[in-house]
Amino acid sequence: MASEEPLSAAGRRRKGVNGEREVKDAFAQAGFDVRGLEGGGDHIATRGRPGGLLALHIESKRHERVRVREWLRQCESETPDGMVPLVCFRENGEQWAAVLPLDMLLELIKA
Repeated sequence: MASEEPLSAAGRRRKGVNGEREVKDAFAQAGFDVRGLEGGGDHIATRGRPGGLLALHIESKRHERVRVREWLRQCESETPDGMVPLVCFRENGEQWAAVLPLDMLLELIKA
C-alpha cells in the first residue's frame, strides 16, 4: 500500500475546514441549530428536547493520528458551563465518530 504525500499547511487547513463543514451539515440535517464560533472552527449546536435545551460545544477533528484524550481535554476546557463537550473526528476513508465524557452521555440518555 503506497503512502500518501504529506499535506502542506494550506492542505491541512483545507482538510480541517471541509471536515468542520461535514460535521456542521450533519448536525443541521439532524434538526440542530448550528452556528460557528468566532475565531475558530468550533460550533455550537442546539435543539429543544423534553426537559429543556440540548446545547453541544462541538470540536471537529480531521486527522490521521487520533488523539481522542487530548482533543477531549481541549474541548472540555473551551466548553461553557451548561453545554456538553463533544469531539467529532474521522480519518481518511472512515466514518465520523464522536466522543464525550461518560457522565454526560449517561445524563443525556437517562429516562
